[in-house]
Amino acid sequence: MKQSLHKICGSGLALFWASLMGVALFPSISQAQVIPPQDQQGLPPPDIEIPGLDPDIEKKPEPETGPDQETDLSDVLPPVKPDYSHLSAEEERTVRLDALFNRLASAADESQAELIAEEIWAIWLDSGSASINFVLRRGSAAQKRGESDLARRMYDQTLTLSPDYAEGWARSSRLALEEKNLSRSLTEAAKALALEPRHFYALWTMGNVFEQLDRNEEALEAYREAHRLHPQLKAVKDRLAALESALNGDVL
Repeated sequence: MKQSLHKICGSGLALFWASLMGVALFPSISQAQVIPPQDQQGLPPPDIEIPGLDPDIEKKPEPETGPDQETDLSDVLPPVKPDYSHLSAEEERTVRLDALFNRLASAADESQAELIAEEIWAIWLDSGSASINFVLRRGSAAQKRGESDLARRMYDQTLTLSPDYAEGWARSSRLALEEKNLSRSLTEAAKALALEPRHFYALWTMGNVFEQLDRNEEALEAYREAHRLHPQLKAVKDRLAALESALNGDVL
């Protein structure tokens, strides 16, 4: 790619980019299904646990205090939440995501980053409709059980009901990759990124597709952007290191 995914995904041209996905930027997959080279078909799925729509929140244990022991109120009182009352729902969503992504980029370790990523996913997973959330939940559960036919029906229904729902496109894209439908997977990952340019999981899927198409330079672009957003994501770090090593070896 002549432009980096960071510049493309972060610009106002993201929707236009997605519309061109199957024709201008990716002519080799603009027809029907593309069959990848045999040795590229076995890439494992990411070792990433996507939180459910209703994640359990672990409660902190009550602090032990004695008669002569002072209580540290910072450990007892909940943190003061920002006041979003002056913002619209969409503005609040944007402000919250901006803050979370700033924290994610500077997370000290993988466990801290995972907690922050779960907060981001909690926002992404909320479509604004209880019925759509329910359908997506059924699809995710079916996909996890290996029931791809049911998962496909649920994701297709989700996207029919809410075509502007980025998480629906991201999950459908991942399922399409598992179904070996690389054309659909890449197109749907692009649609997810047009709606949610910082969707690191869609970028991860896109990188997987490019690898299976033996287009490693483009896979690197996707992984690098995902890594920029979520530096502690081990699955991305591993593929990024492996690809950079392979390409550097080719150059040498």
